[in-house]
Amino acid sequence: CGTDRKILIILMNNKTIVFIANPNESVSSLFQEEGLDVEICLRTGNVNEDVAKIHPDILICRNRDDISDIIKTNPCIRMVFIVEVGLERLPFKELQARNIRVANTSGISADIMSNYVLACILDHVVKLGEDILNQRNSYWKRFQSTDSLDGKTLLIVGAGRTGIQIAHKARPFGLNIVGIVRNQREIDGFNKIGTFCQINQYLSKADYVVCTLPLTSETQAFFSIEKYRKMKPTSIFINVSRGGLVNECDLVDALDSGMVAHAYLDVFSIEPLPEDHVFWKHEKITVTPHQSGRLVNNIDVAMKMFIQNYRAYCAGNIMPNEVNLQQGY
Repeated sequence: CGTDRKILIILMNNKTIVFIANPNESVSSLFQEEGLDVEICLRTGNVNEDVAKIHPDILICRNRDDISDIIKTNPCIRMVFIVEVGLERLPFKELQARNIRVANTSGISADIMSNYVLACILDHVVKLGEDILNQRNSYWKRFQSTDSLDGKTLLIVGAGRTGIQIAHKARPFGLNIVGIVRNQREIDGFNKIGTFCQINQYLSKADYVVCTLPLTSETQAFFSIEKYRKMKPTSIFINVSRGGLVNECDLVDALDSGMVAHAYLDVFSIEPLPEDHVFWKHEKITVTPHQSGRLVNNIDVAMKMFIQNYRAYCAGNIMPNEVNLQQGY
Protein backbone atom coordinates (compact mmCIF):
# COMPACT_ATOMS: atom_id res chain seq x y z
CA CYS A 1 0.00 0.00 0.00
CA GLY A 2 3.00 2.29 0.48
CA THR A 3 4.19 1.99 -3.12
CA ASP A 4 3.44 4.53 -5.84
CA ARG A 5 0.02 4.04 -7.42
CA LYS A 6 -2.65 5.99 -9.22
CA ILE A 7 -4.70 8.12 -6.84
CA LEU A 8 -7.96 9.72 -7.96
CA ILE A 9 -9.16 12.67 -5.88
CA ILE A 10 -12.86 13.55 -6.24
CA LEU A 11 -14.38 16.71 -4.75
CA MET A 12 -18.17 16.45 -4.55
CA ASN A 13 -20.77 18.07 -2.28
CA ASN A 14 -18.09 19.45 0.04
CA LYS A 15 -16.73 15.95 0.53
CA THR A 16 -13.31 14.68 -0.47
CA ILE A 17 -13.26 11.19 -1.95
CA VAL A 18 -10.02 9.31 -2.55
CA PHE A 19 -10.08 6.43 -5.01
CA ILE A 20 -7.04 4.11 -4.86
CA ALA A 21 -8.55 0.97 -6.49
CA ASN A 22 -6.84 1.21 -9.87
CA PRO A 23 -8.81 4.25 -11.08
CA ASN A 24 -9.04 5.33 -14.70
CA GLU A 25 -9.97 8.54 -16.48
CA SER A 26 -13.39 7.21 -17.58
CA VAL A 27 -14.62 7.69 -14.00
CA SER A 28 -15.03 11.42 -14.67
CA SER A 29 -17.54 10.84 -17.48
CA LEU A 30 -19.49 8.39 -15.30
CA PHE A 31 -20.05 11.09 -12.67
CA GLN A 32 -21.10 13.55 -15.37
CA GLU A 33 -23.59 11.05 -16.82
CA GLU A 34 -25.18 10.85 -13.38
CA GLY A 35 -25.56 14.63 -13.34
CA LEU A 36 -23.08 15.14 -10.53
CA ASP A 37 -20.95 18.25 -10.22
CA VAL A 38 -17.45 17.07 -9.40
CA GLU A 39 -13.84 18.13 -9.57
CA ILE A 40 -11.47 15.28 -10.37
CA CYS A 41 -7.69 15.02 -10.22
CA LEU A 42 -5.80 11.87 -11.23
CA ARG A 43 -2.20 11.56 -10.16
CA THR A 44 0.45 9.04 -9.16
CA GLY A 45 1.73 9.01 -5.62
CA ASN A 46 2.49 7.10 -2.46
CA VAL A 47 -0.84 5.92 -1.05
CA ASN A 48 0.08 6.04 2.64
CA GLU A 49 1.76 9.46 2.45
CA ASP A 50 -0.46 11.22 -0.09
CA VAL A 51 -3.82 10.10 1.29
CA ALA A 52 -2.81 11.38 4.75
CA LYS A 53 -2.19 14.83 3.23
CA ILE A 54 -5.59 14.93 1.50
CA HIS A 55 -7.71 14.20 4.63
CA PRO A 56 -10.48 12.35 2.76
CA ASP A 57 -14.02 11.85 4.00
CA ILE A 58 -14.57 8.76 1.85
CA LEU A 59 -12.18 6.04 0.72
CA ILE A 60 -12.73 3.88 -2.37
CA CYS A 61 -10.41 0.87 -2.33
CA ARG A 62 -10.02 -2.87 -2.67
CA ASN A 63 -10.46 -5.58 -0.06
CA ARG A 64 -6.72 -6.31 -0.21
CA ASP A 65 -5.60 -2.71 0.39
CA ASP A 66 -4.13 -1.90 3.79
CA ILE A 67 -7.28 -0.24 5.07
CA SER A 68 -6.20 -0.52 8.70
CA ASP A 69 -3.17 1.73 8.16
CA ILE A 70 -5.10 4.17 5.99
CA ILE A 71 -7.89 4.79 8.51
CA LYS A 72 -5.38 5.11 11.36
CA THR A 73 -3.69 8.06 9.63
CA ASN A 74 -6.93 9.57 8.30
CA PRO A 75 -9.32 10.48 11.13
CA CYS A 76 -11.79 12.19 8.76
CA ILE A 77 -12.79 9.02 6.91
CA ARG A 78 -16.43 8.19 7.60
CA MET A 79 -17.25 5.88 4.69
CA VAL A 80 -15.34 3.14 2.87
CA PHE A 81 -16.48 1.68 -0.44
CA ILE A 82 -14.94 -1.62 -1.52
CA VAL A 83 -14.92 -2.18 -5.29
CA GLU A 84 -15.11 -5.94 -4.71
CA VAL A 85 -17.57 -8.37 -3.16
CA GLY A 86 -15.08 -10.12 -0.83
CA LEU A 87 -14.55 -8.55 2.58
CA GLU A 88 -12.49 -11.13 4.47
CA ARG A 89 -9.45 -8.86 4.87
CA LEU A 90 -11.29 -5.86 6.32
CA PRO A 91 -10.35 -4.66 9.84
CA PHE A 92 -13.92 -5.02 11.10
CA LYS A 93 -13.23 -4.13 14.74
CA GLU A 94 -11.35 -0.97 13.83
CA LEU A 95 -14.09 0.12 11.42
CA GLN A 96 -16.73 -0.47 14.09
CA ALA A 97 -14.75 1.44 16.71
CA ARG A 98 -14.50 4.43 14.37
CA ASN A 99 -18.18 4.20 13.31
CA ILE A 100 -17.06 4.05 9.70
CA ARG A 101 -19.79 2.84 7.37
CA VAL A 102 -18.81 0.36 4.69
CA ALA A 103 -20.41 -0.69 1.41
CA ASN A 104 -19.22 -3.05 -1.29
CA THR A 105 -20.22 -4.20 -4.76
CA SER A 106 -22.29 -7.15 -3.60
CA GLY A 107 -24.32 -8.35 -6.57
CA ILE A 108 -22.07 -6.77 -9.21
CA SER A 109 -21.06 -10.18 -10.55
CA ALA A 110 -24.23 -12.13 -9.73
CA ASP A 111 -25.27 -12.31 -13.38
CA ILE A 112 -21.95 -13.55 -14.78
CA MET A 113 -21.27 -15.85 -11.82
CA SER A 114 -24.65 -17.49 -12.29
CA ASN A 115 -23.78 -17.93 -15.99
CA TYR A 116 -20.55 -19.64 -14.94
CA VAL A 117 -22.36 -22.03 -12.59
CA LEU A 118 -24.92 -22.95 -15.25
CA ALA A 119 -22.05 -23.49 -17.71
CA CYS A 120 -20.42 -25.96 -15.28
CA ILE A 121 -23.68 -27.85 -14.81
CA LEU A 122 -24.31 -27.99 -18.55
CA ASP A 123 -20.71 -29.00 -19.22
CA HIS A 124 -21.27 -31.94 -16.90
CA VAL A 125 -24.51 -33.20 -18.48
CA VAL A 126 -23.47 -32.51 -22.08
CA LYS A 127 -19.91 -33.83 -21.48
CA LEU A 128 -18.28 -31.01 -23.44
CA GLY A 129 -15.01 -31.28 -21.55
CA GLU A 130 -14.73 -34.96 -22.41
CA ASP A 131 -15.65 -34.29 -26.05
CA ILE A 132 -12.92 -31.63 -26.36
CA LEU A 133 -10.31 -34.09 -25.08
CA ASN A 134 -11.61 -36.75 -27.48
CA GLN A 135 -11.36 -34.30 -30.37
CA ARG A 136 -7.71 -33.55 -29.57
CA ASN A 137 -7.03 -37.29 -29.69
CA SER A 138 -9.09 -37.77 -32.88
CA TYR A 139 -11.24 -40.21 -30.93
CA TRP A 140 -14.87 -40.83 -31.86
CA LYS A 141 -16.61 -42.16 -28.74
CA ARG A 142 -19.44 -44.37 -29.91
CA PHE A 143 -22.80 -43.88 -28.25
CA GLN A 144 -21.73 -40.76 -26.29
CA SER A 145 -24.84 -39.61 -24.41
CA THR A 146 -26.24 -36.42 -22.86
CA ASP A 147 -27.97 -36.43 -19.49
CA SER A 148 -31.12 -34.49 -18.53
CA LEU A 149 -31.36 -31.98 -15.68
CA ASP A 150 -35.10 -32.42 -15.25
CA GLY A 151 -35.89 -33.57 -11.71
CA LYS A 152 -32.33 -33.31 -10.43
CA THR A 153 -31.57 -31.33 -7.25
CA LEU A 154 -29.44 -28.20 -7.14
CA LEU A 155 -28.28 -27.18 -3.65
CA ILE A 156 -27.11 -23.55 -3.43
CA VAL A 157 -25.18 -23.02 -0.21
CA GLY A 158 -25.39 -19.27 0.31
CA ALA A 159 -28.66 -18.02 -1.16
CA GLY A 160 -27.62 -14.37 -1.47
CA ARG A 161 -27.68 -12.26 -4.62
CA THR A 162 -25.58 -14.66 -6.67
CA GLY A 163 -27.42 -17.69 -5.33
CA ILE A 164 -30.78 -16.15 -6.23
CA GLN A 165 -29.59 -15.46 -9.79
CA ILE A 166 -28.41 -19.06 -10.11
CA ALA A 167 -31.81 -20.30 -8.91
CA HIS A 168 -33.75 -18.16 -11.40
CA LYS A 169 -31.58 -19.27 -14.33
CA ALA A 170 -31.64 -22.93 -13.30
CA ARG A 171 -35.42 -23.17 -12.92
CA PRO A 172 -36.25 -23.51 -16.65
CA PHE A 173 -34.11 -26.68 -16.75
CA GLY A 174 -36.54 -28.43 -14.40
CA LEU A 175 -34.18 -28.60 -11.44
CA ASN A 176 -35.41 -28.90 -7.86
CA ILE A 177 -33.69 -25.92 -6.22
CA VAL A 178 -32.79 -25.79 -2.52
CA GLY A 179 -31.07 -22.86 -0.81
CA ILE A 180 -29.05 -22.82 2.41
CA VAL A 181 -28.94 -19.61 4.46
CA ARG A 182 -27.74 -18.58 7.89
CA ASN A 183 -31.19 -17.58 9.14
CA GLN A 184 -34.43 -19.18 7.94
CA ARG A 185 -36.49 -17.03 5.56
CA GLU A 186 -38.57 -17.35 2.41
CA ILE A 187 -36.76 -16.59 -0.85
CA ASP A 188 -38.47 -16.48 -4.23
CA GLY A 189 -37.22 -18.94 -6.83
CA PHE A 190 -36.35 -21.80 -4.45
CA ASN A 191 -38.36 -24.95 -3.84
CA LYS A 192 -37.00 -25.15 -0.29
CA ILE A 193 -34.85 -23.10 2.06
CA GLY A 194 -32.79 -24.64 4.83
CA THR A 195 -30.30 -23.33 7.40
CA PHE A 196 -26.69 -24.18 8.19
CA CYS A 197 -27.72 -26.68 10.85
CA GLN A 198 -29.98 -28.48 8.36
CA ILE A 199 -27.45 -28.72 5.53
CA ASN A 200 -26.55 -32.40 5.98
CA GLN A 201 -30.06 -33.59 5.16
CA TYR A 202 -29.97 -31.65 1.89
CA LEU A 203 -26.42 -32.62 0.92
CA SER A 204 -27.44 -36.27 0.80
CA LYS A 205 -30.09 -35.51 -1.85
CA ALA A 206 -28.21 -32.99 -4.00
CA ASP A 207 -26.92 -33.74 -7.49
CA TYR A 208 -25.18 -30.36 -7.71
CA VAL A 209 -23.76 -28.48 -4.73
CA VAL A 210 -22.80 -24.85 -5.37
CA CYS A 211 -20.89 -22.77 -2.83
CA THR A 212 -21.65 -19.03 -2.89
CA LEU A 213 -21.08 -18.33 0.82
CA PRO A 214 -19.14 -15.29 2.03
CA LEU A 215 -15.85 -16.14 3.74
CA THR A 216 -16.04 -15.31 7.45
CA SER A 217 -14.65 -16.83 10.66
CA GLU A 218 -17.83 -18.90 10.81
CA THR A 219 -17.54 -20.28 7.26
CA GLN A 220 -13.76 -20.90 7.09
CA ALA A 221 -13.25 -24.47 5.73
CA PHE A 222 -17.04 -24.88 5.74
CA PHE A 223 -16.74 -27.71 3.24
CA SER A 224 -14.66 -30.39 4.94
CA ILE A 225 -14.67 -34.19 4.93
CA GLU A 226 -17.77 -34.25 7.18
CA LYS A 227 -19.78 -32.46 4.47
CA TYR A 228 -18.36 -34.55 1.62
CA ARG A 229 -19.30 -37.77 3.44
CA LYS A 230 -22.94 -36.66 3.33
CA MET A 231 -22.91 -36.03 -0.43
CA LYS A 232 -24.01 -38.47 -3.13
CA PRO A 233 -21.12 -40.28 -4.87
CA THR A 234 -22.51 -38.95 -8.17
CA SER A 235 -22.68 -35.34 -6.95
CA ILE A 236 -20.89 -32.39 -8.53
CA PHE A 237 -19.32 -29.67 -6.36
CA ILE A 238 -18.90 -26.10 -7.67
CA ASN A 239 -17.12 -23.29 -5.79
CA VAL A 240 -17.28 -19.71 -7.10
CA SER A 241 -16.92 -17.83 -3.81
CA ARG A 242 -13.62 -18.11 -1.92
CA GLY A 243 -11.01 -20.84 -1.70
CA GLY A 244 -10.92 -20.57 2.10
CA LEU A 245 -14.43 -22.01 2.29
CA VAL A 246 -13.09 -25.40 1.21
CA ASN A 247 -10.69 -27.75 2.96
CA GLU A 248 -8.80 -28.56 -0.22
CA CYS A 249 -7.02 -31.66 1.11
CA ASP A 250 -10.35 -33.10 2.24
CA LEU A 251 -11.83 -32.38 -1.20
CA VAL A 252 -9.06 -34.32 -2.93
CA ASP A 253 -9.60 -37.23 -0.51
CA ALA A 254 -13.35 -37.11 -1.18
CA LEU A 255 -12.83 -37.20 -4.95
CA ASP A 256 -10.21 -39.96 -4.76
CA SER A 257 -12.39 -42.13 -2.53
CA GLY A 258 -15.55 -41.64 -4.60
CA MET A 259 -17.54 -39.51 -2.12
CA VAL A 260 -17.89 -36.82 -4.81
CA ALA A 261 -17.83 -37.35 -8.58
CA HIS A 262 -16.31 -34.08 -9.82
CA ALA A 263 -15.44 -30.53 -8.71
CA TYR A 264 -15.46 -27.30 -10.68
CA LEU A 265 -13.22 -24.83 -8.86
CA ASP A 266 -12.79 -21.17 -9.74
CA VAL A 267 -11.29 -20.04 -6.42
CA PHE A 268 -8.43 -21.37 -4.30
CA SER A 269 -6.74 -20.84 -0.94
CA ILE A 270 -3.57 -19.75 -2.79
CA GLU A 271 -3.87 -17.71 -5.98
CA PRO A 272 -2.46 -17.98 -8.55
CA LEU A 273 -2.68 -21.74 -8.10
CA PRO A 274 0.92 -23.09 -7.83
CA GLU A 275 2.14 -24.95 -10.91
CA ASP A 276 2.80 -28.12 -8.90
CA HIS A 277 -0.63 -28.15 -7.22
CA VAL A 278 -2.47 -31.47 -7.34
CA PHE A 279 -5.61 -29.78 -8.73
CA TRP A 280 -4.05 -29.07 -12.14
CA LYS A 281 -3.79 -32.69 -13.26
CA HIS A 282 -6.57 -34.24 -11.21
CA GLU A 283 -8.98 -36.01 -13.54
CA LYS A 284 -11.98 -35.15 -11.37
CA ILE A 285 -11.27 -31.43 -11.03
CA THR A 286 -11.89 -28.62 -13.51
CA VAL A 287 -9.76 -25.56 -12.71
CA THR A 288 -10.49 -22.00 -13.87
CA PRO A 289 -8.46 -18.89 -12.88
CA HIS A 290 -10.90 -17.00 -10.61
CA GLN A 291 -12.79 -15.73 -13.64
CA SER A 292 -16.43 -16.35 -12.76
CA GLY A 293 -16.90 -12.93 -11.13
CA ARG A 294 -14.46 -10.89 -13.19
CA LEU A 295 -16.69 -8.49 -15.09
CA VAL A 296 -15.10 -6.97 -18.21
CA ASN A 297 -16.05 -3.38 -17.27
CA ASN A 298 -15.90 -3.95 -13.51
CA ILE A 299 -14.67 -0.49 -12.42
CA ASP A 300 -17.30 1.36 -14.46
CA VAL A 301 -20.12 -0.72 -12.98
CA ALA A 302 -18.58 -0.47 -9.50
CA MET A 303 -18.55 3.33 -9.70
CA LYS A 304 -22.23 3.40 -10.66
CA MET A 305 -22.90 1.30 -7.55
CA PHE A 306 -20.75 3.69 -5.51
CA ILE A 307 -22.86 6.64 -6.64
CA GLN A 308 -26.06 4.85 -5.55
CA ASN A 309 -24.56 4.09 -2.14
CA TYR A 310 -23.04 7.57 -1.83
CA ARG A 311 -26.43 9.20 -2.37
CA ALA A 312 -28.00 7.03 0.32
CA TYR A 313 -25.09 7.79 2.66
CA CYS A 314 -25.44 11.55 2.17
CA ALA A 315 -29.20 11.31 2.79
CA GLY A 316 -28.57 9.49 6.07
CA ASN A 317 -30.22 6.31 4.78
CA ILE A 318 -29.12 2.68 4.80
CA MET A 319 -26.91 2.15 1.76
CA PRO A 320 -28.11 -0.47 -0.78
CA ASN A 321 -24.86 -2.38 -0.36
CA GLU A 322 -24.17 -1.57 3.29
CA VAL A 323 -22.02 -4.14 5.08
CA ASN A 324 -23.01 -5.49 8.47
CA LEU A 325 -19.67 -5.10 10.25
CA GLN A 326 -20.73 -7.40 13.08
CA GLN A 327 -21.60 -10.28 10.75
CA GLY A 328 -18.75 -9.59 8.35
CA TYR A 329 -20.81 -9.37 5.16
